[in-house]
Amino acid sequence: MPSLIPSQPLATGEKPLAEVVVEGELSPFEHEALYRLLRKSFKVEQPSYRELSDEDLAARVNVVFHYPYSRTIFTDVLQENWRDLKELFKQITYRRGRAGAAFTLTFVAPEIRLIFKSGPLGEKELGSALDQIGHLTAIVAQMLRPDKMDKPIEKVETTYDKRSDRWHEFQASSSAGEKYVFDETLARWVPAVK
Repeated sequence: MPSLIPSQPLATGEKPLAEVVVEGELSPFEHEALYRLLRKSFKVEQPSYRELSDEDLAARVNVVFHYPYSRTIFTDVLQENWRDLKELFKQITYRRGRAGAAFTLTFVAPEIRLIFKSGPLGEKELGSALDQIGHLTAIVAQMLRPDKMDKPIEKVETTYDKRSDRWHEFQASSSAGEKYVFDETLARWVPAVK
């Protein structure tokens, strides 16, 4: 099924852009591995660093893909590098131990920004969360169909729930700052309760 999220037009052979911001620290090995891995599929600068504001973590890795969240980012752009990226994230998590690591993956298309935020997860939980990101494209495309919303939304955020082993609490906002949540029983976006 083709994606319902419009694609960014890219010139033939042109790599899409990716950005990496690390809150906290990565080891020199992790830094270089992340950069080299992303460089295979994206135009990317060296990861930048900023202070970590969450005291419950040792590191948060934020990766912004300037490419729509669709099956093609995994099958045509990242390909086997998606598997390697997931493995690197699991290694980063393992090396932080109880101090914890978290990840934010953002997919930016011209019309919408989709943000997946994990909290601190164990290796198995992280593996499941990342696998699900690779498999939810059709479901998210259905959620973003115009008939599922009253007004167009420009940003969607979701968090990972360890207990249910799923991405949940899909929240959205419009360009006018209106807040919405996805109601699974109605299968549509409804205004968030203030």
